[in-house]
Amino acid sequence: MNNEPVPGRNARLIVPPLVRAGEEFQVRLLIQHPMETGFRRDVQGDIIEVNLLESLSLDFEGQSVFTARSMNALTANPFLVFVVALKQSGRFNARWLDQRGNAGSISASVRVVAA
Repeated sequence: MNNEPVPGRNARLIVPPLVRAGEEFQVRLLIQHPMETGFRRDVQGDIIEVNLLESLSLDFEGQSVFTARSMNALTANPFLVFVVALKQSGRFNARWLDQRGNAGSISASVRVVAA
């Protein structure tokens, strides 16, 4: 039995729980993923198969905030920061897929109060 974690299944989506309407704030996304390039070797000397995140998206209540298709390696455990301003409370949803078919997603809510 393989006890290794599935790449991309562990993530954090960090948003403040409460923001003022129209005020900019940061949305931070960390995805634990090795982002293997195919150039490294394991302890037996075998090449580790390529496995990169190939698509990533972030939306707020169904409206796209960020969408990317990766064709080259990003750093392992990619950490992305988005600056947004909202008029209403709602939920952020992040989704990603790697080259081995491992999919992941995470959501976080934010409450917006009058300015």
